[in-house]
Amino acid sequence: MIKNYLSNITGVIFNAPVWVQEVIFLDIKANLEDKLPGSTSITNEIDIYPVFVPELTFKGKKEMESRDHNLDFNVYRLLDCINNGMRIADITLNNFWTLGQTSTYLAACIKLELVKNPVNPIISASIFYLGNEIRLGEYVKRIDKIDVKGLDDALRQQKVHNDENPDAKMKIGELLIRMGYVANKDIDKILNMKEEAQKRFIVSNDIKTPAQAENIDYTELQQKIQKLTAENNLLKDKLRAIFNIQNKNKNG
Repeated sequence: MIKNYLSNITGVIFNAPVWVQEVIFLDIKANLEDKLPGSTSITNEIDIYPVFVPELTFKGKKEMESRDHNLDFNVYRLLDCINNGMRIADITLNNFWTLGQTSTYLAACIKLELVKNPVNPIISASIFYLGNEIRLGEYVKRIDKIDVKGLDDALRQQKVHNDENPDAKMKIGELLIRMGYVANKDIDKILNMKEEAQKRFIVSNDIKTPAQAENIDYTELQQKIQKLTAENNLLKDKLRAIFNIQNKNKNG
């Protein structure tokens, strides 16, 4: 059963007196501005990746039902969540993933044409950047801040500088800022999001206190899930073989 854990938090806030909501809003705004300067001035909600709602392709819907390709268990979890119209934030919290993990699975599904690649270049670039499919320079190119020629030139300049200054190497983000392609705050924002995307946030059912990720052995849990998935796939193969034999006998 799919649960919307984020609603546990927002539900408590929305049920609080308005004056309490005002204080919470101001506290959250101050905290966001401290971590991501300029983030609370966002006016275009469609550019905010965590609230994006992915969409399955016809191929994705078919694979979700048939599981013919025996993909990773988490891929099917993602497809199921998308089929239920969940946002990226809700998908992440519902599966106890990090935003980075969600992005990795989502990027893989887009490449397999199971999920539609977002039309919005910022959302699409965020998926592939946070999912470790592309680097910062490619991210900047995909959001139309630089063209292929400009990026190639920046990469050449970076290489020349770093070869000549091995003890003071320059990162591509710093160089792109110097070249005037992006603002300092834009690079800081995506780099901060990349770092934050590695953090796991688990909401307990009673939302009194967030559950601590350190108390859960995710490696062991993942191994158990993969073992069960493998056993399930083996059973499906055996059943299919038996079914095929029976059909041949009937037809014979």
